[in-house]
Amino acid sequence: MKRRWVKVGIAVVVVGALVAILGPLIYAQFNDSPDTLVSQRLVNDTMIAAADLEGTWQVSEGSVVGYRVEEKIGLAEVEGVGRTEAITGVFQVTAGVLESATFEVDMATFASDRGQRDDQFRTRIMDVATFPTSTFTLTEPVTLPTSTEVATMEPFIARGDLQLRGTTKPVAVEMFAAIDEGRLRLTGSTEIVFSEWEIPNPSLPAAFIFTSDTGTLEFDLLFVPGES
Repeated sequence: MKRRWVKVGIAVVVVGALVAILGPLIYAQFNDSPDTLVSQRLVNDTMIAAADLEGTWQVSEGSVVGYRVEEKIGLAEVEGVGRTEAITGVFQVTAGVLESATFEVDMATFASDRGQRDDQFRTRIMDVATFPTSTFTLTEPVTLPTSTEVATMEPFIARGDLQLRGTTKPVAVEMFAAIDEGRLRLTGSTEIVFSEWEIPNPSLPAAFIFTSDTGTLEFDLLFVPGES
C-alpha cells in the first residue's frame, strides 16, 4: 500500500511538472500579441504644415496607451501587452511651436489577455489604489517643421516629465505625426526601466513567470481641435 502511494505521489509530481512546462507552451501557441502601436500608425502622402497645427488640440475617442513586456512563462517566451483608452490630455501650438502638453491615464483600466497579469498590474506592480493615474507634462517647447511628408518623416522628440507609480522622471519621447480622417494622430514609444520608477519587477518565480527588467510604454493618440 505504501509503495502504491509513493507511485501516486511521483505521478502527481510528474503531471504537475508537465503542466507547468507544457501549459505555457500551449498558451504561447495561441498568444497573438498585437502589433506595436507605432507600426500601426497611418502612413500616407498627406502634407502636414505647422500652420495646420496652430491652436489647441485635445485627446479624442480611439486613443490608446499601452505597455509591452517580454515574459518567459515556463519554457515559453511571450510578450505581455496591456492597453487602455482611458486617456485625457491637451496640447497647444503657437506660431509653429509646441508650447505645452499634458496627458493623464487611468491606470486601473489597463487590460491584457490574461486576468492574472492584470491583477498583478493593478496591485503589486502599479498599486493603482495608491497611484490611480500616470501623467506626462511637456517641459521643453518643440519647434515643428514648416511642413513634412508623413511617408518619409523622421520622428520628432518631445521632452517632458513622466510620472509612474508616484515617481516622476524626465524622458525624451519619439513621436510620429499623421492625419487620420481629419484628426491629428501622434504615435510613439519609450523604454521604461522598472527600477528607475520604483516599479517592482513583474516576475512571479513561484508561478514560473519571469520578465525582463524593462518594458515599453507606447501610445497612439488621436486629437481634435479644442477650445483655445
